[in-house]
Amino acid sequence: MSAQDKVWQSVNTQKSTVHAKAKAQQQKAATRLKQLKAWGSDSNYRHAIYVGGRLHTTGWSGQVHYHFNKKPKDESFIRLQVAEIRHEKEVRQQRQDTAYRGLTAYRPYIFGKQYKVYTTQLGYGRQWTIVPSILQGNISLNASLEAGLSLTMLKPVYLNLLRYDAQQQAYASSEAYTAENQELFLSRNRILGADKWSKGLNELRCIPGIFISPSVIFSPDRPSGFVQQFQIGAQLACYTKTIPVLLQQKNTFWQASCFVGISLGKRW
Repeated sequence: MSAQDKVWQSVNTQKSTVHAKAKAQQQKAATRLKQLKAWGSDSNYRHAIYVGGRLHTTGWSGQVHYHFNKKPKDESFIRLQVAEIRHEKEVRQQRQDTAYRGLTAYRPYIFGKQYKVYTTQLGYGRQWTIVPSILQGNISLNASLEAGLSLTMLKPVYLNLLRYDAQQQAYASSEAYTAENQELFLSRNRILGADKWSKGLNELRCIPGIFISPSVIFSPDRPSGFVQQFQIGAQLACYTKTIPVLLQQKNTFWQASCFVGISLGKRW
């Protein structure tokens, strides 16, 4: 056999080896992907973790929750939730004239809003299966009851207010609400717009409380991939002090809301 034939034979052997390795890697990746999709699809699970969000009648929330059970159809869970609370009578508005645009940007604002309110909640709950596999043998109906601790964080709202110096020259002054500037803070003619969101972060104050939340949950019995939970429920939180949101509206020490939500996760 000539030297040239030996070289071509060696090249062909190397190509075959490379192709075989590539095919093996593709099969291995496909197997792992199949295992990942199938992971958690068994309805006889003992653990689950979800992340998701909720739309409340008083705002929005994001959540992460871990479920565990000692027997099927009866779960316990721990949930961490972060939410923004809004007053039902909030109205977003923006100054329209152009007389003072050179002083500051006319950012949208909520008239009479004293604080932006955020809550962090840590709760423990139980979830029970009420009707298993009610839709095409796949969707189950569950009920849950949760209670825990709630911490409300209040961030002062800063507005750019129109003021005049001794020479009657107009200027923008970034201010939070005080008893001294009440007339300016509640005068639409003197509000130029909201200041940046980060203003006031160093003045956060917290109010502790507790909450309770019942809900109804729809979830797949044997999911093909990520588990989905659809939640409908209500929540009541009570705090040690009144939560001041709007200045000209009644504020209470409790917050009640209804919500709908969705969560995605895995169980095993």
